[in-house]
Amino acid sequence: MSTDTALIEKREELKRRLAAGEYKTLVDVFLEKFDLLLRKITRQTKPYPIWYITAILSLAVILMHFASIYISGIEIFVRNFYEPYGPGGIFATIITEVLAVTSVVVINQYVHTIFTFWRKDVIDATESEVSLDEFDHWLATVCNWRWHLLVIIIGALSGSLYLVTSIAAKLGLSPNIPSFIVLFTIGLFSWAFLYLLLVILFLSLRLRSYDLRLFAADPSSSELVLRLSGELSLIVYFVAVYAAFWTLISAWLRFLSSLVLVGLLVVWLPIIALFVLNQTSLASIVRRAKWKTLNEIQVKVEKLQRSKNFGNQETMDAIKRLMDYHDRVKATRDSALDFRAYLNFINSLLLPLLAFILGNLDLVLKLFGR
Repeated sequence: MSTDTALIEKREELKRRLAAGEYKTLVDVFLEKFDLLLRKITRQTKPYPIWYITAILSLAVILMHFASIYISGIEIFVRNFYEPYGPGGIFATIITEVLAVTSVVVINQYVHTIFTFWRKDVIDATESEVSLDEFDHWLATVCNWRWHLLVIIIGALSGSLYLVTSIAAKLGLSPNIPSFIVLFTIGLFSWAFLYLLLVILFLSLRLRSYDLRLFAADPSSSELVLRLSGELSLIVYFVAVYAAFWTLISAWLRFLSSLVLVGLLVVWLPIIALFVLNQTSLASIVRRAKWKTLNEIQVKVEKLQRSKNFGNQETMDAIKRLMDYHDRVKATRDSALDFRAYLNFINSLLLPLLAFILGNLDLVLKLFGR
């Protein structure tokens, strides 16, 4: 009874903290501060919508980029750099900067979707304190501002130093501070995105050890499993769209023309990894719930067998019913995979493929022409 009470209390405490908004990511803090700055400038009392903040942030990064070119006095060199790509090169650069900002905001919103889903549905269905502790630990990881900040600063610093040196060498210039600041800013957003993506992968990995209350007769058909599969599929689609944009931009700038198959495989790998990890974790949950039911049935059968009252028709009928139920449960699916799941996975792979074909349309037409 004390264990049940402790489990209930831990459920309620987690739900209370989630509902109160005690868990905030580093991105949440940054967006709140930026919103506060905007409201002070415009003397607005109400918070701005997230789409408006994202648009202003994207515009600020783009203006910073062009301002750095003007301050550095390298307009002619930059023009020569973009000349092989035409106007599309500048457009692709702007899209890249917008994508860097937008992707962070979108994946952060997805993290809050997970918070809400767990608070409303998963926590009450969690049947062990260990599973709640696992989720509590994940919340602490995703909301660890210091660790998140350290990762993005190191990643952005190393990446921007490499890029500014490489670009300067290609233009025949010495590295300059304004360009470094722009690349460092974009790197901060990119690494903030990667950190949250890795943390979400970490949740999928830990999910395989969760104990959830599912439909005993057929755990794979439980509403919670289907909803979990749907929620986890959202991140697969998001990564697919994200990869499709990068594939199109890279192909447009001719970064992948010499590495056609390799480039496509690199884009597909994170999508495949996400799908496999999510589905294997759900399969582990389903199998655990399934064997819980099977073990309970086996205990009841063994109890009837120990009575050795095999001459009693009622006892034999009870054993027969239990064994029939045991066989039916055992025959149920061990995973949440169905036709819809496979179809969603194929669709997510098609997005980067279509982007790749559009970006390398000349190569594709030549191939079919042969």
